[in-house]
Amino acid sequence: MKLRRLRVRLAVLFAVVMAAMAIAPLMLWKSERAEALRLEFDLDLIEQMEDVQRKWIAGQNEDPGYPVWIVNPLDEWANSIGDTDLEPPLISWAQSVVEFSDFRTYSQDDERFRAYVNPVTESQTLITLDSSDRLDDDLGALDRRVLLWAVVFGLASLALGWLGAGLALGPTRRLLEDQQGFLADAAHEMRTPLAVITASSSQALNRERSNEEYVRSLSEIRSAAERASTGVNELLDLVRFDSGQAIPRLAPLRLDLLAEEVAASIRPEECEVVAEPSAAVVVNADMALVRQAIENVVRNAVRRADRVELTSRTEGRFGVVEVGDDGPGFDPDRLTDIFNRYERGDRRGQSGIGLAIVKAIAEANGGTVAASNAEGGGAVITMRLPLADS
Repeated sequence: MKLRRLRVRLAVLFAVVMAAMAIAPLMLWKSERAEALRLEFDLDLIEQMEDVQRKWIAGQNEDPGYPVWIVNPLDEWANSIGDTDLEPPLISWAQSVVEFSDFRTYSQDDERFRAYVNPVTESQTLITLDSSDRLDDDLGALDRRVLLWAVVFGLASLALGWLGAGLALGPTRRLLEDQQGFLADAAHEMRTPLAVITASSSQALNRERSNEEYVRSLSEIRSAAERASTGVNELLDLVRFDSGQAIPRLAPLRLDLLAEEVAASIRPEECEVVAEPSAAVVVNADMALVRQAIENVVRNAVRRADRVELTSRTEGRFGVVEVGDDGPGFDPDRLTDIFNRYERGDRRGQSGIGLAIVKAIAEANGGTVAASNAEGGGAVITMRLPLADS
């Protein structure tokens, strides 16, 4: 919610700044356009006056179709050419305009007019006018257009600011999501071991018990603590991979020998772990990380099988290490999800993040990992890593 409010504020701030930058040129354009409309209207009035003068010189005194007056400012009289109900202050206009033509404004019955006063001689002045409704409509349309542009620009700036803020806050959001995921994963991983520790210690302290019972309780507590420690270490490893902090140190690695070494180091009591001999398979990978991945796969397999077999081979440009077992295999419905956090390969498996770490290690070394079920039964995990340059 805090990031969302911050995104809204950044988007609004961006829109305000962009609007402030755009309003000056927009208002300047509006002013220039309004002045052009007024000039166009005045030019029409001047053309109207010129038409009157041509007809007056030619002795054509018929009604021109618009209001025209001949005014004598000295004797203070005015004659209208044509019929009109308008009563502008003709005498005062003619007396105020002596040498050069000028414009005047006039209102009557809530209608506005603009007049052009043209002194022909000292005693004769021609005046014509026209309703300024057309000019007012054009200016009103200009105001609405500018307002519409301002609204559209503001909304576009807001949308752009929203997208930009989202991109800018993306890393922060992912960081917070990673932190929340880490806390959730840590809580998930610690819940069961802590519950075992609490239950075992409470049971041991509830009453006086024999030495064997105390040993059994302490063994349960130690087992739960070891499980918690393993879970925390795995979780920290996964966080390092997710954050990009775990950078593999790539070097030529004998994958076949590493598989034999892992098989020799893991000796559970109820399961046989063997590594089949193979030709040399040299990959370009981080030995410590690849060893951790293979160990995770093998330890995951020995919990549900009597025999675990490791094989190595070369396929195209990849070296392959395959871990197969004779256990119940994976639940077919979960095959595509077993490398996700806390997904179980079968209904009897434990929840954990071991296979998620295996996937992260394989991808960090430029390889892939896949899961399948063998035709004769059992699970198979196949990890492919790029071969080293010859």
